[in-house]
Amino acid sequence: MEKERAPWWLWPNLLSLDAPLVALAWAWMFSKAWGVVSVPWQLWATLGFSVWIVYALDRIVDARRKGDIMLLDTRHHFHQRYAKFFFGVIVVAALWCLHSVLFNLAQTVLQYGLFVMLCAVVYFVIAVNQPKSEQSGLGKNLVAGLTFSYGASAGIHAYSPVLPFGDMVFSSEVLLFAALCVINMTAIDFWRLKGEDDDDAAAVLNLGTLLVAGVAMYIYMSTLEREAFFFNEDYYHEQSFYKPFAVGLLVGSAGFFLLNQARRKFEADAYRVLVDVAVAAPVFVFWVLVALDGDPRT
Repeated sequence: MEKERAPWWLWPNLLSLDAPLVALAWAWMFSKAWGVVSVPWQLWATLGFSVWIVYALDRIVDARRKGDIMLLDTRHHFHQRYAKFFFGVIVVAALWCLHSVLFNLAQTVLQYGLFVMLCAVVYFVIAVNQPKSEQSGLGKNLVAGLTFSYGASAGIHAYSPVLPFGDMVFSSEVLLFAALCVINMTAIDFWRLKGEDDDDAAAVLNLGTLLVAGVAMYIYMSTLEREAFFFNEDYYHEQSFYKPFAVGLLVGSAGFFLLNQARRKFEADAYRVLVDVAVAAPVFVFWVLVALDGDPRT
């Protein structure tokens, strides 16, 4: 890594703050989906710290797996260089999260947290045992995407007064968020490929974005016809949530599709930041549409 100063837009990625910010944004949108009115500030802080811990550890583990400093990208090199600092902050953050879960949050948060921790353990087992010569692979990215999505939604769902655990696990909003996360991680992995492998990777990514866009369009049409999509109408606010949510997904999918087509025009660091923006785009679109239309049911 060169000694030159990193651009301002790269620092959230270098400090592993990008993932917590995306998780918090989607958690806010999940709260709108499930009618969660009040959430203690400790939950938001615990969610942010927990996601940061997982991502910082993952980058440190990846850096040590690769070994050769020439194989490290900017973010992994940064985490390897300041590993002691990151480990110190990780310990403090983990202790704070443990105290918060045990003494400040609802008991159901701990139960949901154990499920997310199990998913995270499965992910790290896959990551540690993966051969150094291979790409991350769709399997690892699938587990990572589901873990991230469940992590962002679990705490919010724990404060939902009427929705059972299974509704979170199989809900369309959570699974579609996981799909966007998988596309995000796979896009970053595929950026390294060249030649025919690159063409095949582009086709896979395009297919993934089109599938998500197709489901989003189906949800949008369902809301226009006032029909539920996988859910009990008594529990969900289809018109007030799913219509702007579907539009947001369409914008996010379009962003991924365009980035995939133009990925060779960006440097690796810029591309990583842009695909993170594509993941966060549905939340921004949702917020704008709801702000512009106070009652989406009209």
